[in-house]
Amino acid sequence: MDKFFRRILPVLLLILLASLTVVAGEEENASPLPAEYEGYEFVTASDRYEMYLYEPQLSLVLRNRDNGSLIASTLNANTAQGKLNKTWTGYTYSGFVIDVLTGNSKNYKQADLVTTEHSLDVTYTEGGFDAAVFFPEYGLGLTMQVRLEGDELLITVPDSSIREETEGVYMAMVSVAPLFGATYMDQRTGYMLIPDGNGALIYLTDKEERFSTGYSQMIYGSDAGFTENSPVNYLWDRYETVLPPRTVLAPVFGMAHTDEQTGFLAIVEQGEKRCSIEAHPNGVMRVSYNRCFAKFLLRDVYKQPLNQSESTKMDMVEQDRTHHDLAVRYCLLSGENANWVGMAKRYRQYLLDEGILTPRMDEYRTRVDFLAEDQEKFLVSTRAVVMTTAAEASEIIADLKSAGVSSLLCEYRGWQGGGIWSLPVSSFSADGAVGGNAGVQALVRDAAARGAQVYPYVDAMRMNASTNTFTYDAAKMINKTTLKEESAKQVYSLFYRLLPGKTAEKLQSLSRSLKNAGIGTLAVGGITENLFSWSERNVFHSRDEGAEIYAAALSGAAEDLTLALEEPFQYQWPEMSAFLNMPLDGSEYMYTDEEVPFLTTALQGVVPLYSDYVNFEANKTELFLQLAETGVRPSFYVTKRNSSALIYTNSSDLYSTEYAAYRDTIIAFDRELRALAEATAGAVIENHEKPREGLSKVTWSNGTVVYVNHTGETLSADGIEIAPRSFRTGGEAP
Repeated sequence: MDKFFRRILPVLLLILLASLTVVAGEEENASPLPAEYEGYEFVTASDRYEMYLYEPQLSLVLRNRDNGSLIASTLNANTAQGKLNKTWTGYTYSGFVIDVLTGNSKNYKQADLVTTEHSLDVTYTEGGFDAAVFFPEYGLGLTMQVRLEGDELLITVPDSSIREETEGVYMAMVSVAPLFGATYMDQRTGYMLIPDGNGALIYLTDKEERFSTGYSQMIYGSDAGFTENSPVNYLWDRYETVLPPRTVLAPVFGMAHTDEQTGFLAIVEQGEKRCSIEAHPNGVMRVSYNRCFAKFLLRDVYKQPLNQSESTKMDMVEQDRTHHDLAVRYCLLSGENANWVGMAKRYRQYLLDEGILTPRMDEYRTRVDFLAEDQEKFLVSTRAVVMTTAAEASEIIADLKSAGVSSLLCEYRGWQGGGIWSLPVSSFSADGAVGGNAGVQALVRDAAARGAQVYPYVDAMRMNASTNTFTYDAAKMINKTTLKEESAKQVYSLFYRLLPGKTAEKLQSLSRSLKNAGIGTLAVGGITENLFSWSERNVFHSRDEGAEIYAAALSGAAEDLTLALEEPFQYQWPEMSAFLNMPLDGSEYMYTDEEVPFLTTALQGVVPLYSDYVNFEANKTELFLQLAETGVRPSFYVTKRNSSALIYTNSSDLYSTEYAAYRDTIIAFDRELRALAEATAGAVIENHEKPREGLSKVTWSNGTVVYVNHTGETLSADGIEIAPRSFRTGGEAP
């Protein structure tokens, strides 16, 4: 045995020496931080970044090796400015913050790494560290895992690490790195990116405490399983006067310090179904820092009715928290990429690398949708209001083809028996008034021969309460009241939401029925724009479960059909062949400073994007310029008959749809935007600039440059003159 050890001892010494050399080499290559970061210890490094940690607060500093710029995850006592109370001191100096629920009320308490007693155990690993934290006062704990992976920082809280050990005390929310990249007042030049609509920026300027709140929106919209419908303001008891905010379609946010050419795009990778994006400019809540971060919801409080009239309610806490890992990936940006365009390009690459998107571009198509049928009240029942038969839709497609609109994408809406609001739909059974099955089949077949794709449309989520007397398929809120949507429409005023499992069954049945009928396309809405928790037979189901069911249902349908999805959420993007109703603007919050085409820049050239309907846009010229700037394809909603026929139907808000009135506009939009699409075919957007106010310059990867003049005067750039309210192309293809 002694002889054996004598033989291997030199080898062991060499291995030990080599390992010490690697560690020493890393520390030698690490540049010292400024003096104000005393106490921060070097953890690890990648080719471009170094990571340092101040253990007591789990405070990170990332140093860019190329330009020396720093990004910190908390405030630093040596550099912090402004006055903070005890609560905000704990919030801004901690690597994470927990909102604690005690009892059933929403009177949250705060657990942090500065003001709350806790134990902390840090274990260093390859590429980062694990930090196990426990708060004995509340009996709550978790482990935060931090890894530096190239030019990406991944922060994860494993579900298995979350501890709740005191009865009646709950972990309600976890804010991850709430001050990551934060800036004081207007000390830095730059902005925060929020996923509002297509994208919006909040400048890092002095807001002078003008705003009491900032951006706080749940990814994939609010949860109707918990949130009761708020009263809707109607004009003349019929028309909504206040539109809801744009739903968050992509789990992203970002920060750019343009003066230092550094920043990040954050992607909420796990736990995003119950996570809000928070972006608060300085002055909000009397905090003088600009900050954006992800806040994960683990338990919510809901209203439980105590009697059948629902007049008396009490607050209740979810019996069990949702179970999933919490993860945020920070894609670090520097140099010329440290801006919102760089964020969009990084997001595009992430989507492709992760297989969330597969390039699916096809030939350019203008979208022209048709309303087939609705219903109006008649005696004790309803009667059909036929707006566009299948044969008439075919005639319109043929007419546009003869006028030079060589390829179309068309939804055929309201084809089912009973019209567009006859829901749910589980089989291909077209209303005889619009041509029946044979008529719709002929429409699809003849349209294909003319270069057009026709997609029968289905709302896969809703159930009409007036045409379905049995509600066993309807989902219930967590408080066991039926999940319903009410409106002031003329004919049908109440709709239920289907149980996700029932949605999957009916979508599968419809897909097979369409395939057997020789129809290979389907446009889906409803489930693409909503995600909710529900209860069924006294069992609570989370939004995560709903997303899994919807994703599986769409995946199954995509095996038989080509799917076009209306305003889909990111988790559904793998199944879409076309993105319908792409938002081009935002919610116009008072605290946002600029709307930017972030989402379209990321997705353009990878999947076909189609706008909301041109018909209902007040300023069609400006919309046309937005389409030219983003490469998004136009959409129209038309009918053979005048929309006045819809006045007594649930489609009464479609105030202008007659094809004859929009024929010339469709042809004009198609002619100019089709030519632009040919110039950018096969390319993605590489840059988006504003040489001057009102002028946009968009550079595509094939060398094409698009100049868009939004003003009423002639402007010039790069030796090219652009007429008022128009666009021109330039550049040379490589």
